[in-house]
This record gives sequence, structure tokens and C-alpha cells, in this order.
Amino acid sequence: MTTPVERAKHSRSTAALERSNNGTQISRGRTAKQKVDVVCFPTKLNNSAANIGSNARKSLPKKANFPAEIRAKHDVDGKVVDVVTCCLQVKVPDSFKWALETIEPFARICVDRMMEHRERASSVFYPEIPCVIAKSLIAKYQRNQKCKVVKNLVLPICGDKGKQIKLEGNGIRIPAVLKKQVLPVVWLRKPLGFIRSIEFLRKGGDWFACICYNTQAEFNFTPIGTVGVDRNSVGAVATLADPQTGKVLHLGFNPAHTKEVWRRRKANLQSLGKRRLLHKIRNKQSRRTKYENHLVSKQIVDYAAKHRRAIVLEKLEKVRRGRMRHYVEKSQWSFYQLFRFIQYKAALRGVMVMEADAAYSSQECSRCHQISKPNGKSFRCGYCGHHDHRDANAAFSLSERVMPIGGLATESESRGSALLVMPSLGTEAQQCA
Repeated sequence: MTTPVERAKHSRSTAALERSNNGTQISRGRTAKQKVDVVCFPTKLNNSAANIGSNARKSLPKKANFPAEIRAKHDVDGKVVDVVTCCLQVKVPDSFKWALETIEPFARICVDRMMEHRERASSVFYPEIPCVIAKSLIAKYQRNQKCKVVKNLVLPICGDKGKQIKLEGNGIRIPAVLKKQVLPVVWLRKPLGFIRSIEFLRKGGDWFACICYNTQAEFNFTPIGTVGVDRNSVGAVATLADPQTGKVLHLGFNPAHTKEVWRRRKANLQSLGKRRLLHKIRNKQSRRTKYENHLVSKQIVDYAAKHRRAIVLEKLEKVRRGRMRHYVEKSQWSFYQLFRFIQYKAALRGVMVMEADAAYSSQECSRCHQISKPNGKSFRCGYCGHHDHRDANAAFSLSERVMPIGGLATESESRGSALLVMPSLGTEAQQCA
């Protein structure tokens, strides 16, 4: 294992951050190709590029006129990224319980009829409850073919772009449920535009409101370096490596043992035909996976924001088609969910996220960039003798494959390229000009 001082001394990421005057990128002796698949620009570029605000999205041209040195002709579309979807849970005061407790028994009766008569997908058949709640229940339960029985009823309400859920002062007003009363809300982040949706649910004797809304995304700061993140299913959920300081963080628990226990328990329950317990175990596994991915993604984004780093992840969208298909399907860990969590948390902090080619990332030496096969979790280069943890070496290699750190990224067959991904989620959060 190398010390942080030695790692920082031999780091090649400084050369990857430098940009020459003629647009040629310096990175391991390769020149950036002009073919561009996806380019993401923050709302504020520079003086030569137009400053795009959220109010001027409709007036944008189909092809944005960005500077020639950071775009390829006929290959770049300008995209405005300024909103991120957030969720907030608020406890409903006791003075508002009467309205929800009045609607809940009628909603249960309507949901039972929805499950029995799925062809009646209209609010006309359910006059006992407000129209907006009936439509939301139809979309949540009746149209979901996998939903057979509803035990814990949720009262959903669609915002309908501000028509059904209105922002007033420091709270929200729902005319269909609360009439003129305003539900007080302490916003962690200021809402932008309108409330997307809200769900009321009962926990014990208390009611809670889960509010989904849009908030302003932070402008991407200019990174002074990169951190590589290697996602794993054995050893740790993810490994973060910072070539600038040589720091290595093994984040999350070891999922191998837990996954093996889950796999055996599900196999035993399936052989005994206990489908109800099998479904319960699957839900528990899903909750545990989601919880661990939330913890790991928060640690990664916090480190990147604190040290002003860009996050580089391995591109795993085509990993099931190659040699690693059997390994990925057996691992049963949600790599894509972890990527999405990192993506939206980075958008809230203004951190840039990139994807690099994952080919040979665990076999490439982060020092001399020669290919050597690792032995378990130990990596020793057969050319320069560099010895390191396999996951740490892969994270260092990923961080050094990025060129450049800026508005342009290239996508090619070479391993010295990276793709800049959008820091917001959903089609509504990513609005193309």
C-alpha cells in the first residue's frame, strides 16, 4: 500500500485537469475526439455564453450557440438543469386530523371497490371522496396490476401544477381536504414553482404528510480534482479514492455475507411454498439495500463537496451484456440505485458527476497503466511492482480516466474518456432547449 504522499506525488490527475489553448486535452498522451454524445452545461457558463435562467427556458433555440472550443458542430444540444425533486415528511397537527379521519373510511371502501372492479377507472364511480383523491387512488392502486390487497392505506393527492396544492406563506393549502386551512411546513430547501404531490399516511395514532416538490439546484462549482468511486458487491458497497491526497475510503458494509443469507432464506421459503414470508423477506432486503445506498451516497457527495472534487463512476449500463453478466446477476446489489442517489445528492450540492469506461478498471495499474490480473482483493502490478487494494486501485484508475474537468466530455472506445452525466433526475428536471 502506498502512502498518501507517494500517491499524490505520482498522481497524473493534474495533467488531466490542464487545458491547452487549441482545445487539445492532455491526458495520458491521448487527444480528445470531437465526437460528442452528451454535453451538460450549468445555467451560468461565462461571458461569451448566454446566462440562462429558469424563466427563459421557453425562448431557448433548439441548438444553443456555445463557444466553438467547447462544442462539436451539429453534435451538441444545450440543456438547462436547474431543479431537483425532493421529498419532505411533516407531522400533521392535531387540528387537521379530523379532516383526514373523516375521509379515510370512505377511501378504504372505494379502494376495495377499485380492486374488485378494475374496469371502473373513473372518479365518477367513487362519489364518496373528493375527485382529486379518487383520481390519485386510481393511479396508485387500481392501475397497478401487481397490487392485490391494500393494507396500509395512503391518501395521495396530485398537485396538478399548483391547482390542487397551493403554496401560501410558510405552508401549503389543499382546498379539497383542508378547505381554507394552511398546513404549516418548515422547508429544508425553498420550493420552486409548485408542489408536485403529497401523500397522507397514518403511523400509530399520528398522521404524516410526505410532500414531493421541486427545489433549486446548486450551480456546479469548478472542481480542483476528481475522486474515483468503485462500486462493489464484495468487501464494501463502494470504495472512494482521491488521487490528489491519496486518501482511500471503504464505504458501507460487506454485502456478500448478507446477500448469501438472503439467498438461502428465500430458497428455503420458496421450496416450502411460503410465499407470504418470501414476499416479506424480499421487502426487507429491498429496504436494507436502499438504506445502505443512501448512507454510502451521502458520504461520497459530502467528501466531494467538502474537498471540491468531481465524482467519477464506472459506466455499468452495458455490463450485463458482456462477460460480467453472471457476476452482476449473482451479486444482487443495486448499482444503478446507488448511482441515482449519488446523482440527485450531487445536484443539491453543486457537485459534478461523470461516468468513465469500466473496462479493465480492476486490472489496470493506476501507476503505469499496464494490465495485470489481481489476486482476490489484492492487486500487484507485474510491470512496476505497485501493490494496492484491488478496489482502491480501480477507483484511482477511474479518476484518472477523466478528460477534461469542464463542460465537455468525450465518449469513445478508449479507456481515457469519460461522459459527463446530468446532475438532475427525471425528464421534468432535465429540460432540453
